[in-house]
Amino acid sequence: MTKEKRDPLFPKGFEESKDLKKQFTEETLKKPAKKDELSLLKKLNHKIGVYLSPKTTKISDEEHKRKIGVIITTLILITLIITSYYFLIYQPQQEELSLMKTTKLNELHDLYSGPLVTSPNAAALESKINDARSTGELESINILTQASKDWKSYQIKSINSNMDTYHRIMAVYSNESKDIIMNEDEAVKIVNENDATVLSKIKFETPNTVSVPILVSRLQAGAGLINVGSVVDVYLNSNYTNDSYETNSSPYISGCTVLSIMRYEESGEIDSEYSKSKMNIKGNDTYPRENTKAFSSNVLELLKGSIIKGYSEEETIEMLRDYGIKLSNYERQINLGDLDAQYMLLIETPQNKVNFLLYNMENIVLTIPTSKAPKWMVDEIQNIYTH
Repeated sequence: MTKEKRDPLFPKGFEESKDLKKQFTEETLKKPAKKDELSLLKKLNHKIGVYLSPKTTKISDEEHKRKIGVIITTLILITLIITSYYFLIYQPQQEELSLMKTTKLNELHDLYSGPLVTSPNAAALESKINDARSTGELESINILTQASKDWKSYQIKSINSNMDTYHRIMAVYSNESKDIIMNEDEAVKIVNENDATVLSKIKFETPNTVSVPILVSRLQAGAGLINVGSVVDVYLNSNYTNDSYETNSSPYISGCTVLSIMRYEESGEIDSEYSKSKMNIKGNDTYPRENTKAFSSNVLELLKGSIIKGYSEEETIEMLRDYGIKLSNYERQINLGDLDAQYMLLIETPQNKVNFLLYNMENIVLTIPTSKAPKWMVDEIQNIYTH
C-alpha cells in the first residue's frame, strides 16, 4: 500500500489538523434529533422499572423496604381517592339523576295520558329525559308547557267535533266523577284558561241527555224560585251518609236545564177575603161601616173551564201566565210563603245520571249558580254590593 505524496509546501501535521476541524464542524452543525413524543411515558416506565425490575446492582434491605413502602402507600392513597370520589360524589349524583329522571317520566306519563299517549312530542320528551346526563339538563325540560299546548289543540278539536245541535258540549271530569253540560263558548273558555294538569282530566263528549221527572219539596227546588229554562246544579244534602259525597264540594251533576215545573195542586186553591171596617160615632149613636171583598177560586179548575170554552181561554191563560213563579216571587218579597209546597220538575240530565237522581230523589238539592242567576237574583246582588 503506497502513501500519498505530501505537498512539501504545507507543514507537517497540517492535514491532520484540517481533518479534525472538519469533523468538529460537522458534529456542531448536526441537526437536532426529532423530539420523541413518548419521552415522558418512557421516563415513567423507566422509573417504574427502577423499582420493579431486577437490579444489576445490589441495594440495602432498608432501601428496598423504603421503596416497597412508597409503592404501597401510593396505591392505598389512589384507592382511597377513587373510593371517596365514587361514594361521596359520583354515586350520589347518579342516584339523584336517576330519581329525577323517574320523577320527570312520571310527570310525562301523567300529563300525556289517554288520547295523547302516542303523541310524537311525548316520545321526543321521553327520549330527552332518558338521554340527559345531568340534573341541569333535566331541569331544562319543560313538560308542562309542551303538554298544555298539545292538550289545548286536542280539546278544541274535540269540542268542535262533539257539539250537539244546540251548540252544547258535555265535560266529563274523570277525577271528580261529575258531568257538566255547557255551551261552546264556555267550553272553549275552560280550555284557554287551564293547563295540562286540568285538561288531561277532562273529556268532552256529545251530550246524551234525557228528561227526568222528579218530585221535590220547596227546599229542594231552589226555594221554589227556579223557573222554566233555569240551569241548575244537583247536590246531595248533608243527611246523605255516603263518605264519597260528604266531602265533595262540587255538584254531582252540573248544568241541568229545567224544562217544566208543576206546583202542588193545593197551591192553586184560593179562598181570599179582604175586609175593612170603620165606626162612626155621633153622640150616643154608632154607625158601623164595613167594606168586604172576597174571592174564592181554584186556579186549575179555572184553567179547565177556559179549555172547554166556558170563558175566554186567551184571557185566562194570560192572567195565569207564570202563576207559580209569580206566587213564589211575591212570597219571597213579603217573606211569607207555603213552605210545604211540593214541585214536580222535569229536568234535562245526562243519561248516565238518571238512576242517581231517581234513587236519591229525597236527598238531592237543586241550586242556581249565580253565574246564571235569574234577573231578580242579579238585581238583589247588585243592590247589596253597590249601595
